[in-house]
Amino acid sequence: MAANFGTVFARAGQMIVRVQLWVSMAALVTMMMVVVTDVALRQFFNHPVQGAYDAVSILLGISVFYALGAVIAGRNEIVIDLIDSMLPARVVRFLKRIAGLMSALVLTFIFFAMLTPMQEAYRYGDISLELRIPLWIVWVAALIGMLGGIIASIMMQFSPREPGGMHALDAAGGHAE
Repeated sequence: MAANFGTVFARAGQMIVRVQLWVSMAALVTMMMVVVTDVALRQFFNHPVQGAYDAVSILLGISVFYALGAVIAGRNEIVIDLIDSMLPARVVRFLKRIAGLMSALVLTFIFFAMLTPMQEAYRYGDISLELRIPLWIVWVAALIGMLGGIIASIMMQFSPREPGGMHALDAAGGHAE
């Protein structure tokens, strides 16, 4: 029963991570198109894209926060493994579990720390400079992306394989072996 729950949770988590990775890639491509269009229109017609500054900053945040879950699920974080070769495999697996739990705790702390600025942006009616988008909406988008990272950290604990054994997601959303 527990193994079944772990498998179901891992698959649901992989689906969430895959969707967030696609959102991140779409935001990145859109951001690049806005920058290229803005530069070209400014250079050739002296007429820049209105709101390019806001669009790029919002899309950059979405790209980063939504890619976080895929980085964690694919075990693509920057890791310094100086002692891994000196320790028994069982100890290394234990340390990876602890690292996964710490990752989930830190991301959860950051998530809750982000709630206050989101609430203040809503309360005070903050809007973006050029596009006049309510900033609380941007905060909600960032919080949803952060949830993907938290889910990925937790799903690593229920992975049927050892922690870090979750298949890395490739750019197409499939599995890389």
